[in-house]
Amino acid sequence: MNSWTPHSYQIDTVRQMVSSAGCAALLLDPGMGKTACALAALTILKRDGALADGALVIAPIRPMMLTWPAEVAKWADFRHLTISIVHGTPKQRAAALERKADIYLINPENVAWLAGTIGTRTFAVLVVDESTKFKNWSAKRTQALRNIIGQFARRYILTGTPMPRSLQDLFAQAYICDRGVRLGGTLTRYRREYFNEEWLPGVPVPMYTPKTGASERVFAALADISRRLDARDYLQMPGRIDNTIPVTLPPAAAQTYRAMERDFFTAVGAGEITAANAAGRSMKLRQMAGGSVYDEAGATHALHDAKLEALADLIEEQQGAPLLVAVAFQSDVHRIRQHLGLSPEELPYLGGGMSAKYADDACARWNRGELPVLLAHPASVAHGLNLQAGGHAVCWFGLTWSLEEYVQLNARVYRQGQHRGVIIHHIIAKGTVDELVLDVLAQKDGAQTALFDALKARAVTLAKERGYA
Repeated sequence: MNSWTPHSYQIDTVRQMVSSAGCAALLLDPGMGKTACALAALTILKRDGALADGALVIAPIRPMMLTWPAEVAKWADFRHLTISIVHGTPKQRAAALERKADIYLINPENVAWLAGTIGTRTFAVLVVDESTKFKNWSAKRTQALRNIIGQFARRYILTGTPMPRSLQDLFAQAYICDRGVRLGGTLTRYRREYFNEEWLPGVPVPMYTPKTGASERVFAALADISRRLDARDYLQMPGRIDNTIPVTLPPAAAQTYRAMERDFFTAVGAGEITAANAAGRSMKLRQMAGGSVYDEAGATHALHDAKLEALADLIEEQQGAPLLVAVAFQSDVHRIRQHLGLSPEELPYLGGGMSAKYADDACARWNRGELPVLLAHPASVAHGLNLQAGGHAVCWFGLTWSLEEYVQLNARVYRQGQHRGVIIHHIIAKGTVDELVLDVLAQKDGAQTALFDALKARAVTLAKERGYA
């Protein structure tokens, strides 16, 4: 069993976690070892007697079941830490909660259950891995966590994508970390302080746009507890190229697409395609841009093969080099397999409903270089999978609106341990919603980058003030 040899940035991160502040927002890029940092901090807290009641670690299902236990088993420094996974039936969860352990792992979907059954059970430390799972202040899981947040003497949040949508995403995560000290105790107060409220005709809820200088003020308020680590600043990261592969819809498909875009309704074959609102229309348009669409009865109608042909050409250009393909809809999985003439065994799909065994087998085959192509839904592989050993190319057959899913899926390949240049391909249907989605992702990434830049600048200033630099 190997000893953990931390990078200098990891040593500094652990020091911040065990400092007297008692809270920290660790904004680490995927692949920078945030789990190991958290385990190192918990090891020190245990040594100092501050972990007597154990640590509650909230993590998405795959990191909970695989990443955290694997990191404990991997390093001699952490093997003394005991783990209890709070999962399964309510009876199994209750038993796991009663078991004596240093770390109690639970997934976000079970936090409401925990808050309702916790009784007199207390924990010394809270670690929220991928804290954007709690960015929605009104969500049931966030409300449940807020109800028990006061019992934790120390609170840490971990994420590489703290602002996947907007400045509002930061509030609930900051509250979990510092209980409202820096941004206020209520969302209403936060909005009143940093946002302008705008009512649009026909829209039943207000829109909130940041006031002038709001971003800078929010970032400054969080700077003392935030630690931003960009992999490119600390690790020998490979080069990355973003490539757009434009395709043109055939005339008939383009006509059908324009009808849906204009009227929220179109007819395909014997089926009718309708969209009740803008969100529904967006989804239908994304399906159409990909080459097929679901009708009201749930049947799939093929419209064109433009993206399929582009994907086939790309795979041929890869000359056997593995390609991770992101798909947005189940219908795309079937069509891609059919177009390439590959069976489900030959072309696995990591998506909703897959078993842990299936996912582990597919990932192992990929990392051994046995799969030239692997299909994945971004929501299913965003966290907890290391795929950098198998390939260094990603292709977005169907994009996602979620910046978090976009960044995290790319990070399955573009991360520490990747020794080759990475190419992120985007197959984009010209003149369609594809172009809008790509633009929106770039804008969201720009807002998040502004946060990261501000936090890094503030960290330098603080270091100089304290004589560290």
